[in-house]
Amino acid sequence: MRHLLFILLPLAIAACAAPPRGQAPAQPTELEAPATGAEVWQVTGSSLEIRVYRDGPMQKLGHDHLITSDHIAGEVELREPLATSRFALRLPLDSLMVDDAAARSRAGGAFDAPVPEKDREATRRNMLGERLLDAARQEEILLTADSITGGPRSYVAQVRVSLAGQEHVLAVPFELTIEGERLIARVDLRLTHADLGLVPFSVALGALRVRDDFAVGITVEARRRT
Repeated sequence: MRHLLFILLPLAIAACAAPPRGQAPAQPTELEAPATGAEVWQVTGSSLEIRVYRDGPMQKLGHDHLITSDHIAGEVELREPLATSRFALRLPLDSLMVDDAAARSRAGGAFDAPVPEKDREATRRNMLGERLLDAARQEEILLTADSITGGPRSYVAQVRVSLAGQEHVLAVPFELTIEGERLIARVDLRLTHADLGLVPFSVALGALRVRDDFAVGITVEARRRT
């Protein structure tokens, strides 16, 4: 049962939607020509962490899972006022790491114990497969800001998320700090499967299942493009 859980849990991790998938959208990976007076900042560093939790009467047979990457790339276009700014980011799916031992050790708590290598590889293989993130169809997750509200430090972006030939729009709160030539944006939020039109995965009539909510943490650092 434990091995089965490792193979199937990526349904929740990958946030894979149930409706039929279409063609991968032809979205630009860079912003269009910036508005007059706008400043374009290039992403130079990032970290992504997704925490997915086990649930159900048989949850002791499974593990909480940690998905990480430091390969977010793209651009941020700063305008005045800041709430009119835009961004276009991309995350290569092959950069996603499943239950990296060092990352789990840093996270501690429920993630402190390592996960066997063979189970990590099985989870990642299924996560990127046709029934989940479908990396063969669309190699990157694309994140573009439809609109931004708030300020002067706390904002909410309506983010268009494109993956596996589908799109979802999410309200994403973030903190923005600009210090000289350094821009840092931080996201810390919880999503539910229902936010993306999903049903949490379960086995054994729900005795072993993925908890409906999962945590997402993102930090993006950018420098002014010259």
